[in-house]
Formats: sequence, structure tokens, C-alpha cells
Amino acid sequence: MNNLYSILIMSNFDPSKNKEFDHHIVIDYQRVTINKNEATIPTDGRGGFLILYPNTSSENNFFYTDKGTQYNYMHTKIHVFKSIHYNITGVTTNNDNIVGELIIEHTTSSSQNKLYTCYLLETKSLLITDENEIDRMLSIQDRQEPTIEVELNSIIPKQESCIVYNDNGNKICVFTTPIQINTASKDRIKEKFGNVTNMFENYPGQGESYIVIPSNNISKRDSEEIYIDCSPTGASEEEQNTYSIPINSKMASESQESDMMKTTVNYGIFILAMLVSYVTVPLLYKNLIIDGSAIAFSTDEGKRFTRIRAADILISLGMFLLISSLVGTGGGTGDYQLMSVGIFTFVFSILSYGLIQLKKTDPAFMTTKIEGQDVTSDPKSSIAEKIEALPFDDLWPTISVAIGIFLSSDSLSAYFAVLLMGMITLSILYLFGSIPLVAYGNFTGIFAGIFVVISIIIALKKKFNAQVKVAPL
Repeated sequence: MNNLYSILIMSNFDPSKNKEFDHHIVIDYQRVTINKNEATIPTDGRGGFLILYPNTSSENNFFYTDKGTQYNYMHTKIHVFKSIHYNITGVTTNNDNIVGELIIEHTTSSSQNKLYTCYLLETKSLLITDENEIDRMLSIQDRQEPTIEVELNSIIPKQESCIVYNDNGNKICVFTTPIQINTASKDRIKEKFGNVTNMFENYPGQGESYIVIPSNNISKRDSEEIYIDCSPTGASEEEQNTYSIPINSKMASESQESDMMKTTVNYGIFILAMLVSYVTVPLLYKNLIIDGSAIAFSTDEGKRFTRIRAADILISLGMFLLISSLVGTGGGTGDYQLMSVGIFTFVFSILSYGLIQLKKTDPAFMTTKIEGQDVTSDPKSSIAEKIEALPFDDLWPTISVAIGIFLSSDSLSAYFAVLLMGMITLSILYLFGSIPLVAYGNFTGIFAGIFVVISIIIALKKKFNAQVKVAPL
């Protein structure tokens, strides 16, 4: 319901858009003593957890730099609610493990306006009993001691981005990398807390917008550093890799294991893709390009090689446009996953080109059986060597042949059937709550892949039919 509500009533935040590289954030939440008798826990399931979080030193805790102008804030209170910003595309819209939100209220001596920092709280389906600072704080009224000490610097992870917007003069900063909490805290949040606050709205008002501060512009202040620079450059590479959690903590070990697993899985997928490509790419090229040109021009070797050369140019042009789009879009939006796909496609193209050129030296690869007769295209023949490097005259006929195959009545019927069944399946999954509405976009690539596979199957079917020997009457 939260996903549907946010789509129908308001827009979603998109961390990949509206990025600002001249805004910086530095946080510093040192150890603070909080009192048990100053904590408020709701009993009606509507409000949120509240506890005073005073700054007993003269040091500021939050530094926000906007185009060279620095604003300093001190924390005053901590709130915990159910997820308030459930409208962050790709972060909270598709992660049911994000169950709550930690909100730190700040003030500044220069104005009456406040700043709220919002940290998402995430748990796992497995039972987690280890306690961190937030877990101990949420259970403060169940403890014997009257006070506890919390140091949020030790549990706030390195952030992927921060969404910043204004509401009634106050500034709201929503960090997109969640903080882990245990199972007991999750149960408290789900059973006792609400997801509505009167401190701010969970999206900018009419005519307002938001910005996204990237990861490299978000850092923590060193314990020995006095922060007076108006244009902070962020943390160093070493700090970015280590500052988020204590180096010997269990969470650090789990983070390292998770990174190792991701690297291993990505490497395995890359190797598997290369092995599959080694078998399928030459096979498809042989059946669609070599055999297709031999069937079209069984008696004219010159036209066969012209068609092959034209097909190579069109394939190379298509791969160039695809790679440029992926890398350009990924670089422009800061989407490194998209850039990785583009780089992988580039490597795949280079390896495929080399493999196909090697296969062309094999006479069996260049031989096609048509109606019981072998037709061989020899790339070393005098006719092949005279073919133009750029046969522009045959580019459009080659495109016309491909369009004719893929847009035939059989192809259109198959495309329509796949599209209809896909839309019905996704609609059923959404109605039963299996996927959020925003996940529809993730299936675009799947449908495109299915269409390509269907097109290849249809083309192969037409090619095999053309090779069958027709018995005389």
C-alpha cells in the first residue's frame, strides 16, 4: 500500500537524478550520554520514539556546505519512526527489510530553522540478537541503568548518497544506505511506532524540488580534526573504505564477506557469459550471416561476401551505439552499474569479433548446404579480396532482409503473444503484492531479451526451411 500511495499521491525520489557536486556534508556524532527518564515511547502505534540527544560540548555535529557557504548544526533530539521515506526508488520501494527511520533533529545559532537527518533502519529475515547503539537506545526503558552512552559515528555506514530538500524553511537530509538493527528493535518499531510525523513532509511541496549529494561528498570528521574549511573535499579514499564501522566489529566482518561474495559472483557470471558466448556467438553468426548470405546468393560469390561485409558493418555500428549509450548514460547519471554493463559489452564485442574472424579461416564454417549441395565461401579467393571495405550500396538491402524476417506475420504473432502474457503475469503479481509497481521497469530488459530470442528462432527456422532440398514432382 505504501508503494501504491506514493505513486498515486506524490512522486518518488530518484537517487540517480538531480545530483549536485558542489554540496558537501560532514557529520560528527561523538559519544553522548542519554537519560532513561527523558525517553518517550508511543503506546497507540501512531507516534515515534523520542529521546533528548543534547550536545554537551561546543563542537558542532553536522556541517553542510552549499556552493562554498558552510552551515553548522548541533543535534538536540533523536526520533525513531516506521519508514517515513518509503518513496525512494530502488532503495525503499523494493526492500521490505527497511522497517524504520532514525531522525536526528538539529538546530543552528544563526536561525530558527532546523535540520533533520534521516537514516533508514534495516533488518534481516534471520534472527539477530547482537545489539548496536540504536538497539540499546530503543530498549533503554527495559534496562536497569538510568543512562546509556551512544556514539552514532560507530554505526553509520558509508553512504551511497543523500537526498536533500526543504520543507517550511527546514532542511531534510535523507541518507540512502541503511543502518542495521536487530530483530528486537524491528519488532518494537513494527508493533509500537507509526510512520507519520508533523516535523516535515516526506516529499517537497508544490513547486519545490530535491537534490542528491553523491557518496564522495559525504564524510565523517576525524576525531582530531577541527573543521573550519568552507569547501570540504570529503574523506580520503582510505577513510571512505574504513570509517563507517569499527574495524574489528562483527558488522565489518560481514561487510567484507558480502563484498567478497559479490566479487566472486560477478566474476563467475563474467566467466560463464564468456563460455556461453564462445559457443553461441560463432554458431549464430554461422547460421544467420554466413548461411543466410549463401542461401540468398548461392551462385554469386561476390554478392555473398558483399552481404557478409554489410552485415558486419551493421552489427559493429549497433554494438557501438549500444556501448556508447550505456557508458554515456552511466557516466552522466553516476550509475556505475550501467557503466559496468557497457564495459562488459565492449569486452564481449572485441572477443566475439576476434573469435568470428578466426572461425572464418575454417572451410567448414564457411560452407553451407543448400538443397543437398555444398556452397563454400572462400575468404582468400580473388573475388573476396576485391570486395569493397565499406559496401554502402548493400547496407539498406541487408537491413530490409532483417526487417522482413523480424516483422513477418509469424514474428508479429509471437511478439504479441509474449507481450500479452507478460503484461498479464506482471499484473497478477502486482495485484497479489508480489512486486511493487516500480519494478515494472526492471522487466523491460527481460522482454527485450525474449523478443531477440524469438527473432533469432524465427530467422533460424526460415534459414533451415530454405536449406531443405525440394523433391522434384
